[in-house]
Amino acid sequence: MTYFDIRQSLRLPTRPKLLCQTALVSLAATFPAHAQEDVIDLLPIVVENELAYSGEIDGYLALATETGVKSGVPLAEVPQSISVVTSTELESRAPRQVEDSIAYVPGVLPSTWGMDNRFDQFALRGFDMGSSSLYRDGLPQKVLNFSGFTTDPYMIERVDVLRGPAGVLYGSNDAGGMVNLVTKRPVFGRLAEGNIGFDSNGSALVGFDWSNVINEEGTVAARLTGMVRNGETEVDRSADDRSFLAGGLTWAPTDNTSLTILGHIQKDSLTPLIFAPVNGEDIDSAWGTVPEGYNLKQSAYNHFDTEQETIGWEFTHSFAPNLTFNQSFRYAHQKTDYAQLDYSSASASGLKYYAFINDEDAETFGIDNHLKWTTPFGAAKNTLTVGLDHQTSRYNVTQYLDNTKYTVPYSNPNLDFAVADPALGSRKSTEYGETGFYLQDHLDLGTGTKVTMGLRHSRFDTTIDDLVASTQSSQKNEATTGMIGVTHEFANGMTPYLSYTEGFTQNVGKTFAGDVLDPSESTQWEAGLRYQPSANLMLSAAVFDLSKTNVKEYDTRDTTWSSFTQTGEVRSRGLELEARGRLNEAVEGVFSYAYLDSKVSKSSNTALVDNHNSMAPPHQLALWFDYDAASFVQGLTVGAGVRYVSSFYATQTNGRKTDGYALADLSLSYEMSEMTLNLDVNNLFDKDYEGLCYDSYGCTKGQGRVISLSLSREF
Repeated sequence: MTYFDIRQSLRLPTRPKLLCQTALVSLAATFPAHAQEDVIDLLPIVVENELAYSGEIDGYLALATETGVKSGVPLAEVPQSISVVTSTELESRAPRQVEDSIAYVPGVLPSTWGMDNRFDQFALRGFDMGSSSLYRDGLPQKVLNFSGFTTDPYMIERVDVLRGPAGVLYGSNDAGGMVNLVTKRPVFGRLAEGNIGFDSNGSALVGFDWSNVINEEGTVAARLTGMVRNGETEVDRSADDRSFLAGGLTWAPTDNTSLTILGHIQKDSLTPLIFAPVNGEDIDSAWGTVPEGYNLKQSAYNHFDTEQETIGWEFTHSFAPNLTFNQSFRYAHQKTDYAQLDYSSASASGLKYYAFINDEDAETFGIDNHLKWTTPFGAAKNTLTVGLDHQTSRYNVTQYLDNTKYTVPYSNPNLDFAVADPALGSRKSTEYGETGFYLQDHLDLGTGTKVTMGLRHSRFDTTIDDLVASTQSSQKNEATTGMIGVTHEFANGMTPYLSYTEGFTQNVGKTFAGDVLDPSESTQWEAGLRYQPSANLMLSAAVFDLSKTNVKEYDTRDTTWSSFTQTGEVRSRGLELEARGRLNEAVEGVFSYAYLDSKVSKSSNTALVDNHNSMAPPHQLALWFDYDAASFVQGLTVGAGVRYVSSFYATQTNGRKTDGYALADLSLSYEMSEMTLNLDVNNLFDKDYEGLCYDSYGCTKGQGRVISLSLSREF
């Protein structure tokens, strides 16, 4: 099904569109001619057709998703908070990283570790989980040690952000939710563009995106997307280099069968995370001081270089109009060469640094098979999804690390000195495997009420081989999770919903008594309301109560710090508001607000109980709009935004607050013939702020002002 608004024609396949037009003509014929004097503003009509789960979206509102309900439904029918960052928003804001693309989504704290481009990191509903909650095309793309399998925003066409536990559909995943990146796919129509760009940090890039039908029968389409960027960040001696080539091939011989093959290769040279001490806080004033801008200094020894490759496919076949099989598969491999002279601590004698090297080789394999069966259920319509998925990840890490310390005196805080490669510290191989069987049922009662239910059982295990000590440890666990949610759509466009969802993550380790740790469990109750006054605008509100139990903590009885307890519990409660879409013919955008009360509710360390959870700001506000200024200058679009984050703690000990901040962003786009000139400014007023301040350690700097200019052309 898709939405068809009689006030604005959407591109639909010929037959459904003809049926709509015939129905409207017949309807009009039944009324007297004088009835045309009264204008009736009708809500969108739902037409049977394939919903859009991928592809370019004209505007800020995506009307459908497969992320929250795997059989695919209109967004309003998902009984859980979900936001979709569309291709229009990605093009307008031009995010540098995926974490930037979701900066305006409610409940998301982007760039939790400040200016760090090694991989994407963010918090969801008070849980720091960017490295463990990323998916691409519904399959896991999680960070393995320092191997992040980073995806460039130019490769993707939408980002679905599902907030709250998602264990039924996606298996092991932390409490805050998950972020699903949807890759650009071939289109059955010509698409060709090229672009060049420069920014104020000295980076230059060139990119292209092409797609077309490649056979006479019109059953095969291809797509190639590529980019080369060379430059740096604000950090001295930094690198911000990337080159990738992504390809796709879709074969659709009939309306019932399609196969899309997706792959890419990528090479990055990026900059490690930089922490630095703060005068008067981490450095006693009696010891000395470091100069302004020291938090942008790094050693020439530092580098973070990666190479990755991915290959996979998406296959769908309908055996009958009501029975469809879907399979998704992806294999990914990455090599990481990481070296850093890292800040350790401050003392009266100076700043202490140590060196380490990580050589890593990581690979992931994921496959998801599910069968969708739609059938009448009395007066209702029922869609049952039955699935079996499996994921395996392996990563070998050779780390060179010893106890050598380098002292930088306050009298000459200079990192220009030779650094010797440290001795071998460890060499380990880790393998994680998970297999899950799941059911999800979506019942349309035909009265506006939809009920969504799900159940999963997963088995998962981790094996760690110490290749130096020739020892092995392993751990196996199981988890069963469920969910249930109800939505009801009223004729006035209001859709309230209520849901209960569960999730889990594995905890590797043992108790003091030698027992294997249980998985952490997460549960959430959520109530929400969506209001869609038109086909192009949706207003959403949600309140939630989210808990994570069996949290892993060190057992202080073990002097070797190798045993754990599971008495920890974190509870997050909050309110989220979002408005997304078009206000009028000239203005569209997104507004979001999130209130969060996230605290430690249980802990073996009683001093932590009732403390605020880490990386959980109580208030966040974001507003971005695009204004079509054609009435002033033909072809001009002005985009502007502001983001506010209140102060928050970096750790559960609540020893130090990271100050709140407000940032402004700007975008100007000028279309002329087949060319578009874009000017983007992030952190417009060059606000100096910290991304994160760690207890008794130091801070990492937030992104300063970056001015980007690009020129693109359609061919």
